[in-house]
Amino acid sequence: MLVLALVATMTGSSPATLTLPAITMQDDAPETPPVDVAPAGVGQDPTGGFDTSLSFAAGFTWQFETDMNEPGKLSHGRFHTDGNVRLGVVENLDVVLGWRYQYDHWNFSDTAQWWTDINTVQIDAGIRWRLDDHWMIFGGGQALWSVEEGGAWGDGIIGGGAAGFSYAFSRDLIIGGGVGVRSQLEDDALIYPIVVLDWQITDRLSLDTRLTTGWANQSGAELVYELTEDLDIALSVVFDYERFRLDDSGPVAGGVGTTETLPLALTLTWEPIPEASISVYAGATVYGRIKVTNSASQDVYASTYDPAAIIGVQGAIRF
Repeated sequence: MLVLALVATMTGSSPATLTLPAITMQDDAPETPPVDVAPAGVGQDPTGGFDTSLSFAAGFTWQFETDMNEPGKLSHGRFHTDGNVRLGVVENLDVVLGWRYQYDHWNFSDTAQWWTDINTVQIDAGIRWRLDDHWMIFGGGQALWSVEEGGAWGDGIIGGGAAGFSYAFSRDLIIGGGVGVRSQLEDDALIYPIVVLDWQITDRLSLDTRLTTGWANQSGAELVYELTEDLDIALSVVFDYERFRLDDSGPVAGGVGTTETLPLALTLTWEPIPEASISVYAGATVYGRIKVTNSASQDVYASTYDPAAIIGVQGAIRF
């Protein structure tokens, strides 16, 4: 029931080269439309103060090897680092400038090496405007480049924006929503809903959609319990959706790779001082799928994969 409640809030070795004959789709499952695609950088946070501040975080996650639905296995590692600057313009208005770098390493075995190393750079700019004690509106835009090493950065540009609102029913409950739009490589623009929830259920228990660890800056929800003043434990569920340009020498030269992942994780966070935190987490991806699209926008391969264990660590500092 807990998982259902969380979801309701969310929004190797292989041949070096491979000559592909005419390939048909290996998996006909429809692509899951993402919800709340990384909107935090465009001002989604409904609770932060309006003073100038700076934050920085970095972490690593490893997804262990697992079997694919089609013949083959895969594993996945991700390093990310991100930060944002919040500039208080006036008492009830601020500007949020953010950035993120993400490096994904994929290893395939007993199948084609569809892709290997993916670099993603993201830049955000947004505003938050508090109208009164209850209403807040937010909005902004983002640009990102997501390309496999060896690919053309100019062919991996993605852009979009989002806008929405939140309403504070009390100091303990904030609810809101919005809508975003983002371009997609070799596909139509993506229009997605945004869900905002910040609920202090009890003095120690809270539920919100502002993820800070694991697949951070992605769609999801997190149930947090305060064990002590400086130690928290949390259960999170995330939907991670990535689309990136492939290199010019792989099995599908110049095409597009897509990944969908639904990880569940238990996180332990220690704050030795109020301005810094260290988190460790472990869990499993309960759903995963990859897809390959050629440069003519034709899907040539897709496969789900079995649940896989994940572990990770992250550090954050705030000024």
